[in-house]
Amino acid sequence: MSEIIRAVLFNAQGTLEMSFRGHFEALGNVHIVNEVCDWEGLRDYVRDYSIEIFAVGLDDVQELGYEVVHRISQLRPNCGIVGISRKTDPQAIIRAMRAGCGQYVCEPIDLEDLRNAIARVRIRQEATTRHSRRVCVIGSSGGAGATTIACNLAMELAHLTKQRCALVDLNLEFGDVAAAFDCSPPFSVADVCREGVAIDPILLNKAMHELPCGVSILARPERLEMAREVTHEGLQTMFGVMGAMFPYIVVDLPRAFDFLSAAALGPADHILIVTQLTVPFLRNATRIHKCLLDMGAQEDHIDIVLNRVKSTYERITPDDVEAHFGRPVLAMVPNDYRPVQTALDFGHPIVADAPNTPARLAIQKIARMLTGETTEPANESGLLNKLLGGRKKQLAGV
Repeated sequence: MSEIIRAVLFNAQGTLEMSFRGHFEALGNVHIVNEVCDWEGLRDYVRDYSIEIFAVGLDDVQELGYEVVHRISQLRPNCGIVGISRKTDPQAIIRAMRAGCGQYVCEPIDLEDLRNAIARVRIRQEATTRHSRRVCVIGSSGGAGATTIACNLAMELAHLTKQRCALVDLNLEFGDVAAAFDCSPPFSVADVCREGVAIDPILLNKAMHELPCGVSILARPERLEMAREVTHEGLQTMFGVMGAMFPYIVVDLPRAFDFLSAAALGPADHILIVTQLTVPFLRNATRIHKCLLDMGAQEDHIDIVLNRVKSTYERITPDDVEAHFGRPVLAMVPNDYRPVQTALDFGHPIVADAPNTPARLAIQKIARMLTGETTEPANESGLLNKLLGGRKKQLAGV
């Protein structure tokens, strides 16, 4: 967390005499973004995940402060809320805490008491904030297999972490994430990230399509023209909200470096360039790698994944690729055409029909490396098939 704390003050009474702004400014490490007096003025700041603390006056006649505290706590569960009140009786303090205040400071404000309250809020945030990790997957050319790896990687991450994994299809015009799971989500990225939409956890929970295997999908729009409705600001806000909801977010990216891709790539913890051992694929992989560095991506956040390795026609070796990029490749996914193509045709993960196929095991290994998992997995095919909801049995009669 930054040394400077970004805070917004809410004072429904709206008078200079009743303002507690000066006390926060006197702390020295608090940047007051704004002081507002109604919910309309506060709403946009609640959606701004750079705001760490809201200080709310609780003594207005209409008791609007308590309602505001409740709304903030519903929309931003991990955000710090400091209640400010003249009341010192235990009932008032309990009521404020039940509304959602993390700390309670009495007026007249003692500067040291306020400093300690904010310090306690920060300690709690550091202890409870989920440190989400974003994994962006991009293919060096069409047919590289990036979507297949992204979809199966999301499922493996969900299985390893025992928590739901988000999977976002940012190929807004021709994405295949939903098809890879044979589903038709009713909502899409365009529904969430268009201009004027207030993005919060409640909206995202409704918009994301939950699969039994532990993956929550945010699909591309159904109609091509809807891709133009997605805004850069909407994507940034969406990823900020999503980061507080999921430990891992996998993003299937198009081969387009525009302002929309930049919203996903900028804060990415891992960027996987999926390529194959042929000159055209590797030429594009080199161009993508250079472009990512020019965009400000950190070198150690970018990894090469070789897909369909050990095909009979290959003249380039993995050693050649490592020498070219000056670093080891992250993983090599074997050429395993039949089970992978069967999975694509039927629209379900590789593990549903071939849990022990080399391609699935290679993707599982990538997930283990990303999570830092060191123990070898046991035979999990039975459990994973249960998580898939008996998909294999359903397909047997097709």
